[in-house]
Amino acid sequence: MPEKWESFVDHLKDTNGVLAKGELKTLVSLAKIDSDEFVKKQGVKLERYLNQLALGEITPEEFKGYVADLQTLTGIQSLKMQVAAKASAQRLCKGIEDIILNGLMRLLPS
Repeated sequence: MPEKWESFVDHLKDTNGVLAKGELKTLVSLAKIDSDEFVKKQGVKLERYLNQLALGEITPEEFKGYVADLQTLTGIQSLKMQVAAKASAQRLCKGIEDIILNGLMRLLPS
């Protein structure tokens, strides 16, 4: 059964193709199973924030702030990581920027 956030994202109207819904789902699922514990925790947080947004527990503006903080923290942590884990953290940061901040946020009411 899909998570609440997945159904929420699937039902967003995206007439301009700004959100890669499949890529967002992949970003979250890969982060949650990453071999690095830090990246895994960030994936769990990201999913929690998406679920809270989908359930109306947080506003789009609050969501944006939480995700921006998560991206910043992950970017800082990636500087300390070994090569393999660093790549995972950097991929998560890039995905947050491209898929969420530049895609999903455009579709949410302000």
